[in-house]
Formats: sequence, C-alpha cells, structure tokens
Amino acid sequence: MKRVLIVKMSAMGDIIHALPVSAALKDRYPHLEIVWAVEKPFAPLLEGNPCLSGIVALPKLKLRFPTAFGALSQHMRLVREQCGGPIDLAIDLQGLTKSALVARASGAPVRLGYHWLREAAPFLEKPVPRRPESIHIVDQYLDVARALGADSEVVRFPLTIPEADEAAVEQLLTEAGCSATGFVSINPASARPVKEWDASRFGALMDTLHESVPCVLVTADAAVAERVRATTTRPFVNLAGRTSLKQLAGVLRRSAAHVCGDTGSGHVAAALGTRVVSLMGPTDADRACPYGQRSSTITHHDLCGSGCDGKRCEFGAPRCMNAIEVADVKQAVINCLVVAGNL
Repeated sequence: MKRVLIVKMSAMGDIIHALPVSAALKDRYPHLEIVWAVEKPFAPLLEGNPCLSGIVALPKLKLRFPTAFGALSQHMRLVREQCGGPIDLAIDLQGLTKSALVARASGAPVRLGYHWLREAAPFLEKPVPRRPESIHIVDQYLDVARALGADSEVVRFPLTIPEADEAAVEQLLTEAGCSATGFVSINPASARPVKEWDASRFGALMDTLHESVPCVLVTADAAVAERVRATTTRPFVNLAGRTSLKQLAGVLRRSAAHVCGDTGSGHVAAALGTRVVSLMGPTDADRACPYGQRSSTITHHDLCGSGCDGKRCEFGAPRCMNAIEVADVKQAVINCLVVAGNL
C-alpha cells in the first residue's frame, strides 16, 4: 500500500486524539502518502503536520431529507478531487455513517474503522478490535495502527504552530501586559451546558489565583466569557474570541497550566505538553481526559445517574459538575505549577 486516507471529521479534541495514528503510520512506513479528511473549520489543526501529504477539507455533511442526496454527492465529488489520486486504504476513526461514506467515496478497496462503529458504518467497513489494555480513546485509535504493524512505543502528537501565529500570540499577551509565559490559561466553555462548570466558580477561581499567577481567559464562546467576566473582581487577560485555532494552541503551549472543562482546548494543551486541570462531568474520564493527565482530572462521575450522558442530565442540573469545589481546582492548579517549577 502506498496511499492512505484517515477520516476524522470533527471535533477539535477528537482530531487531536487521532493525530498519533498519522505519526505511528509514518514512522513505521515512511513511504506512505497519508491524506486526512476533515471538516473545514478544523482543517487548521492539521496544517503543517509533517506526517500528511494532503488534507481533504469538507463542509459539514448533513444527511437530512430532502437535501441529503445532493450533500452526499457533493462530498463524494470533493473527496475524489482532493485525494489527489487512488487511495489504497481508508481508516475511519469517527465510526459514523458520514465518515464511513467519505471512506467509501475515496474508492479505497480496504476500509477499516476503530472498534466502535455506529449507525451504518459497520456495513461499509471492518472494525479493528480494541485491545483490553487500551482504555483511553487515543490508545483505542492507535489499535488500528498497531493492527497494521505500526506499534510505536512513543505516542506522538504532530501538532505544529506557525511562526506567524506564535508572533501574534506574543503580541497579544504583551499588549495585555502579560508575560509571554508562566500564566494559567482558562477555558470556561464546553460544547454542551451539561459539561460546564458554573461561570461564577470560574470567576472565583481566577480571583483566588490572582495573587499567585496571572490568568488568561481563552474561549470562542463570547456569552460564557462575559458571564465569567461579570463575576470576577481581579484583573485578568481576556483573549476570548481573539485567537485562531493555531493561535489558541500558541497560548496553550506557553501556559504554565491550563484549566478547562470537557472540551477540545484541554486535549490541545496536553498534546503540546502543557499540564491540564480538566473538570469532567458525565464523560468517562479514564477514556476521554486529556491524554496522560488523568491524575490532574477532577471528576465526580459517580454522582451521575443512568440517564446522564454528554447531552443530557437526568437531574435537571449537573450534580457531577456542581460537586467540584473552587478550592479543589485551585489546589490542583497549584500542584501543576509546583511540578512545572512555576511556584
């Protein structure tokens, strides 16, 4: 095989989780040309990845009547056009109908998926079984690479930040009166409210950390950022809505520690080697916490009910998130700063 297509369409954290697959395959088989299919908003995460030969950037596929056929036809055409030639193997790390259809549209005669194939995916590709010891989703994705003979001992995240974006981050921090390193970055937003810690608690955390370390607020959610700002009494650097994806990565790379909920910024920070204090609610922390950072993940998943998941809470208010105390988060941050030599 010479040309491989990886299909991982979204979202930020999930794409970061899949990056080591491209590294493992390229390290084991340097001759491979690896192309990655992704939704356009997340394509910047893959730009500059030295393991990739190309990126297939697609609009979000909505398989809803009556426009589903037209959207699917457009995707199939774009996949064929942007793959740049025949594909020998397609690897679906999303496991959904839309990703399986993209893999099929590539024309690859061999189509594999990771172990959890859903919807129509099991009818379009073959799952690779999960090893019992593969608990974290990163290791579960890597099981596919291992099945192909790419069993790398080192888990590597090929995530690059262009010099122009690094310079832009330094300018933003300097203009805000903040040092270029040694601060704590904080992202108070998550994709769903059920996964969010209360904005007033984030504000209290920033106030109590103020005497020890500067705080930098980062999020694309302007409404959540404003709720946090309204509860704080001490100064902080507000970069909410002011960074691109790669510039956000630049901020996270410079952070002494990053505090967030169950959201993509935590996975980006972990991939860049930054210590992360992650506040997780209904999601299984062992499977989905920032990779290698389980010890600094705070979770009260035991308070969730059988009807709780990442989309809904059976109690009306997320008891798991409300049980997380500001003092506990502050202590976890202080521990990270001590280990990193910033206190």
